[in-house]
Amino acid sequence: MPEKERVYTPSRSYDIQVKIKNLDYTNDMISVVFASSLSTAYQVVTLQMSVDPNDVILEDVFGGEPIKLSITLHREQVYPGPRIDVELMYVSSDFQLTEKSEMSTGSQKDRTTLNIVTVVRKSYQIMNSLVNDVFIGSTLSAIMSSLASDVGATLQYDSEGRNNAAIEQVCIPPTTFYKIIKEHTRNDADIFDGYLDQRFGLFNGVPGVFCQHDGKVYIMNLTAKLSKDQTFTVYELSALKDPKEMERIAGETLNGKVFYTYNTVDTDYSGNAKFAKLATTLNHLVRPSDTLTATVTQQLETVAKDYSLVYLSQSSTPNFNIDSAVNRIRYYNEDTGYNTEPSIFNSRFARTVADLSTISLDIERNLPVLNLIQVGECVKFKPKTVEYADLEGKYILWSSQIVFTKPADWETTARINLVRTNKKN
Repeated sequence: MPEKERVYTPSRSYDIQVKIKNLDYTNDMISVVFASSLSTAYQVVTLQMSVDPNDVILEDVFGGEPIKLSITLHREQVYPGPRIDVELMYVSSDFQLTEKSEMSTGSQKDRTTLNIVTVVRKSYQIMNSLVNDVFIGSTLSAIMSSLASDVGATLQYDSEGRNNAAIEQVCIPPTTFYKIIKEHTRNDADIFDGYLDQRFGLFNGVPGVFCQHDGKVYIMNLTAKLSKDQTFTVYELSALKDPKEMERIAGETLNGKVFYTYNTVDTDYSGNAKFAKLATTLNHLVRPSDTLTATVTQQLETVAKDYSLVYLSQSSTPNFNIDSAVNRIRYYNEDTGYNTEPSIFNSRFARTVADLSTISLDIERNLPVLNLIQVGECVKFKPKTVEYADLEGKYILWSSQIVFTKPADWETTARINLVRTNKKN
C-alpha cells in the first residue's frame, strides 16, 4: 500500500522564560499578554504569575531591575520556530498580601496572583529620549535621521510618498523623540504632538509610527503598504467543509505566513459618523510666507479615495455609502500649514478616515510571534463564508494582542484588529 499522505497538524507548544534580577520565575508564570498597537509607541507586556507576595517584598521585585522575557515557538524539526528576547521595564503591579505571623520563618508558600504591567525597555528609552535641535534647509528625512542618531535608534523611514521638500528652517523644541516624529492626532491639546507631521506632513498618505522591541523605529506610509504584498493571510473557515482544502490551509500555516479562524468575525463601518464630524467639504485657512492668507479646499471623499486606506479587488471607484444628509462645509484654522502645500492635509484627514471599516478576529495555533507584532503591515483576509465575501481583501494590521496561557503546556491565541477605509472590496 502506498504510504499514507502526511497530515500537517500545527503545533502550538512554546517555551517561555521570565527572569527578574538573578531569580527565575519561569515555573511561576500563569500567562503573558503581548500587545502591539499603532495607537501606542511600543509594545506593552502584561505578566501574570503565582508567587508568595512576601517573597516579592523580600527580594525587592518592584521595578528597579529589568525583567528578561524569552519566547520560543516549538514546531517540527524541519520548521524551527522563531524566538524573541526582550528586556521589560516594570511599570505597575497589584497583588494581595497574605497573613503571616513571621515572614522569615517556615517553608510554606502562600501563593497569590501577581499582575505586572511592563513596556519594552529599549523602545521606551528611545521614544522618550529628549531631543532639541535646529535645522536649516533640511528635508524631513535628514531631520529624522539626525534625531534618531541622537537617541540611538535605527530608523526605517518609508520612501514612497514621502514629503521630500527642503524646509527653510525647523526648530525642534525640547520634547520627546516620539512626539516629534509621530503622526499628528487631531484635537490633541499637546502642541508638540506629531510636531513635524502637524506642520509639514510626513507623507502624501496615512502615516504610522511604531518602535519595535529591537529598537527599530518604523515611520510607515500605510497607504503605500496597502498596495504591497501581504505579510500574512488569515482564512475564515467556519463554512469550509472540504477536508482537502482544510488540510492544505493547515499545511500552509507552517511557514508562519498563514493563519485561520473558525470564530465569529466582528466588523463595523463608521462612514457617516466620520464624514459628518469632519464635513464633506474642507476649507483650510493657511498663512503662506508670501501673502497674508490663503485657503486650501478639499473634498473629504477625494482625500479618502486618493490618500487613505482604500482596497479594491478590481479597478473601480470606491463607494463609501455616505448619506447626502451629512454634506456640509467646514473651515479649519488650527494651524498655518506650510504655504499652500496640500500634503499636510492629505496626510492628516486621510488618517482620520483610515479606519472607517474594521475587522477584529481571533486566531490560534502555530502563532509565530514576530509576524503578529508587525503592526502597520499589510494583511489579507480570505473568508470562506458567503456572507463575508465583500470583506475579502487587504487591510492594515492596526493592533494585535497575543495571549500565552499555561493550563499544562504553553498555548496561545491572538486577537488582531484590521483596518481600511472602504467596507466592500
